[in-house]
Amino acid sequence: MSKKTENIFKTIENLNKLQIRLAEYNKTVDVRELKDIEFDMSQELKKLKFLIESLYSYNGKSTSYAKKQASKENGKKGGRPPKEITEGRRRLAELDNLIPELQHKLEMIDDTEERTIIEKNINDYEIERQSLYLKLSSYSRDSYNN
Repeated sequence: MSKKTENIFKTIENLNKLQIRLAEYNKTVDVRELKDIEFDMSQELKKLKFLIESLYSYNGKSTSYAKKQASKENGKKGGRPPKEITEGRRRLAELDNLIPELQHKLEMIDDTEERTIIEKNINDYEIERQSLYLKLSSYSRDSYNN
């Protein structure tokens, strides 16, 4: 069994364990624990989706005549986006994962000093996220075709 397949099965096993924990806590309802389990499940699902996508990412890597023609047509339309756009999209994806993690951590912390630091970080990341989103959405293909 490949390493990726093992990781997929491990993630599925973790999701099953979380489901059992959720059923147990459903009887004694501890809101913080339920939120913690919900967050862990969402993280495991994201990981599972990534693993499955990466497991099959090798599909379609061969080159055929049709792919070569499609590549030429795409090149006429401007080709690959500039590095700035690619890096911006990558950072936006990082922020989309980081902000919910910090919000979850914020719900679990009682220390007011640490809460203040995390709230400031969330606010800074939200501002950066909005700025990146506006920058990427305003960037048009015409600006790098010329």
